Amino acid sequence: MLSLLLFAAAVAAQCTLPTTPLASTITEPFGIQVQNPAFPEIHNRYLYLWDAGGGDKHLYLNPAGVPATTLTLDAGVLELGPLFAVINGERGDPRAIFEPTHACNPDTAAPQIELTFTGRQTSPPGGHICVRLASGNRHEFRYSPPQNPAHDPSRPCIPVVLALTRDVPPPQPAPTTITTITTTTTTTAGPPVVPSATAAPGPFRDVTALGWRFVGCAPEEGPAGDGLGRTLGGALHAEDGLTNEVCVAFCRGRGFRFAGSEYRRECWCGNTLAETRVPGTTAASLAGCRLPCAGDGAQICGGRGWMSLYEACVEGGSCVNAEFES
Repeated sequence: MLSLLLFAAAVAAQCTLPTTPLASTITEPFGIQVQNPAFPEIHNRYLYLWDAGGGDKHLYLNPAGVPATTLTLDAGVLELGPLFAVINGERGDPRAIFEPTHACNPDTAAPQIELTFTGRQTSPPGGHICVRLASGNRHEFRYSPPQNPAHDPSRPCIPVVLALTRDVPPPQPAPTTITTITTTTTTTAGPPVVPSATAAPGPFRDVTALGWRFVGCAPEEGPAGDGLGRTLGGALHAEDGLTNEVCVAFCRGRGFRFAGSEYRRECWCGNTLAETRVPGTTAASLAGCRLPCAGDGAQICGGRGWMSLYEACVEGGSCVNAEFES
């Protein structure tokens, strides 16, 4: 990190910056280039968008996702049409606040505009934006609270500069096979499957015949408030035909212990579960999981920030769903 600071100081000596303060609103569309010369694997890559279902987008580095070249800034909030950037990934979570600042490009010493992260709404100021390696060899954007170290080698999240750019991102490379990430869209001629007005979906799907048991409704990072990232981060499958049977089959086929359906069309897999993510044992603890599955309206597939969690049963042992106290 010392070498990075010295390099940045040397470049700054060659760069003359404007003295006029920048407004917190930028209406001319732009993209974002990520910079950190100390980490060549992410330096000068672009912010891309990954479809998360329900119209939401998750932020990744290219080539994961699609280019984001029509971003704007409204009073410090990063926006894309009706969407806006939040911390923790759910619509009701605090918005990320940025301040445009003049700075120098670390490679060319040319003046540039950076989005300096100042904090998130309703929280103490500070912290920083970083990128971390995720499943499928993708790099996802993360928020690191003020008390976190800038870079923890045991769980690296690389701090980055967000530079405004109106350059067109480079063409996407030829597609490669990533077995842990799949996204499909199913179109049918008939009407969508919706729950009956007189028969609401049960709190979970009984898949014990498949060798999996329902554990409960597990929180993601937002409701848990523990800063640990995804509850299950081993693999992701997303499709418009998702059911809990599809989800457990996907995770089972990849050797995972846990499977979780979330936000109607997402399926997450993993082998470990943090103590802060263990579901509750009361009927009230199921309240966060109430969204019907995209592929079967008679089933529940988690919620916004909540996961319908299933666990593989021990071979030869009993396979019984969890019970919940009223």
